[in-house]
Amino acid sequence: MTMPPSAETRMTDLLDRLLGPVDSLTDELTAEILNGEHSYAESTLLSHEQLRTAVHDNLCTLLMALKNGGVPTNMDAPRAAGRLKAERGIPLAALLHAFRLGGRFIWDRLLAMALDQDSATWLLHRASDVWVIIDECSSAAADAYRTAVEEQARRDASARSVMLTTLLDGTAGNSSSAWEVMRVLRLDRKGPFLVVCAEINDGADPLPAVEGQLRAVDINSEWIHGAGSLLGLLALPNEHMAVAVEERLDGIALSRVGISRSFTSPIDAPNARREAQLAAKCLPPGAPGTHIYGSSPIALLAATSPDAASEVAHTVFGPLLTLPTAERAVLLDTLDIWFTAGGSTTRAAEHLHCHRNTVLYRLNRITELTGRRTSDADSSAELYVALQAARLGTIPG
Repeated sequence: MTMPPSAETRMTDLLDRLLGPVDSLTDELTAEILNGEHSYAESTLLSHEQLRTAVHDNLCTLLMALKNGGVPTNMDAPRAAGRLKAERGIPLAALLHAFRLGGRFIWDRLLAMALDQDSATWLLHRASDVWVIIDECSSAAADAYRTAVEEQARRDASARSVMLTTLLDGTAGNSSSAWEVMRVLRLDRKGPFLVVCAEINDGADPLPAVEGQLRAVDINSEWIHGAGSLLGLLALPNEHMAVAVEERLDGIALSRVGISRSFTSPIDAPNARREAQLAAKCLPPGAPGTHIYGSSPIALLAATSPDAASEVAHTVFGPLLTLPTAERAVLLDTLDIWFTAGGSTTRAAEHLHCHRNTVLYRLNRITELTGRRTSDADSSAELYVALQAARLGTIPG
């Protein structure tokens, strides 16, 4: 609604009268904010002078916007306030509350100065202007606040990533330095600790929501992306929680996940990283799940020396590897199930849903091709090692 010229003149006069003593108004509004918003009063990172300066600049911005017809022409003050509060850890809700207090403060002062009925009536026509300006300024402050928080989070994440990298690659320094890094990362429990290595396939997250899953059982963790893998350093509340780690990770794993042995000093993190990487390779390619370092010694041998494992597999299996893919797979699967069944053809047949004579036929076929009998201890051991090499991809699959 357009006011008559006399009303506009009165409004300008009121605002000029407020802008004149703006320093004293700043002190009053600063005190109201401190009394009305405990986050400001309790903050040790935001000084009284910093708060007062922000209040002064934003008060001037609000009053000038009203004087110019309700349109803020410069948002530098609200944006600066938003960045400052984010940097000093003042909650966003407290920032917005302070702007609302400022709007009410200005409105109350304007009403107090409108002494007659006519002045109060036309002043009501400007009420919406006050709150529109407050909304625009607080929105600008909130946007700047969120941007500052995001930038700070990126800086913090980058710094944490560098610190974790120094622990895992052994460049953190001596024991005291390594423990200091652990303290900054909030992993400074006395141990035990674990390192986890999860393969990344096609850019997908191999362990969705892993930090939340671990926090639910009181396990703190820090994660970084390496070359084709996600690496994590875990701080356990006690040694018995290693079982919970495997269970949690196995339940969400979308790729091969290796877990190191537990250790008690961050100086041992580089060796644990190597263990976790090898443990992941103890699982067949493309088979999601978890594996603890050392839980399968033969698989560990194959993963540690893939070239030697491949040579053993070719030597042991020989002509078997030249069979058509489907026939070779049937024989290797049968051999695998037979070993899993403890050498029982009956249990193997039950698992394979075939007659035990079929299992015997396939085992005899393996003997014909390899010259090694499953009934002979040495031959059986060689077949098992060669089978593990085949399962872990050290020979064509």
